Amino acid sequence: MGTKESIKKGLISAGTSYTVKRLSGDVSGEYLDFEPNAQVTKPFIREFFIETLMPYDTTIRLGDVVKFDTTGDYYLAMHKTASILKNAIILNDGVFYKANVSGELLRPSGEGSFNSDYRQTTSWEIISGETGSVCYALQTEPLHGIELQSGQELGDIGIENHELYIPSSFGVRINDRYQTASGEYYKINSVKKRRFPEIDTVLIEEDTRF
Repeated sequence: MGTKESIKKGLISAGTSYTVKRLSGDVSGEYLDFEPNAQVTKPFIREFFIETLMPYDTTIRLGDVVKFDTTGDYYLAMHKTASILKNAIILNDGVFYKANVSGELLRPSGEGSFNSDYRQTTSWEIISGETGSVCYALQTEPLHGIELQSGQELGDIGIENHELYIPSSFGVRINDRYQTASGEYYKINSVKKRRFPEIDTVLIEEDTRF
């Protein structure tokens, strides 16, 4: 048995099964190994960033949403690097960010109406991506510059400082709305497309539009 097949067999024996969430159909039956990022001491980083080992023939692509079958946790595939031996890929190293929110990405349709208070309201259309209309994301304060202190909760930080990491397949735009499953509304203020391949970094604020 070759090295790459031996590694794959080891992952099946001792690893974690996962499902890649895709609009065209979920992909399951694969295994990976993971551990927290050991290079940092911040509790938030240790909770939401993991390093992974994936088989040589993994179907995971950058920007994919990956569900761990045992825990039900969702992750964003942020980095993927092939390990090569004798001119052949034997495994893939990766970095995943844990998705701590889910919801829908909405865009003004250009049409509107008036409510009972004679205020003009906005009509919204749902934007779909690789995972359909459900958009999994990581919501956090900016990871460059300001850092969460030990024991500090996201709610203690001004919402104007928050970022969302969203799969690029949704094509998020400025002035879009992100509506979380728990009922919050956020306005997209800016979109950074070059920080990570296939993952957009967006700055958000509370959305008070009608």
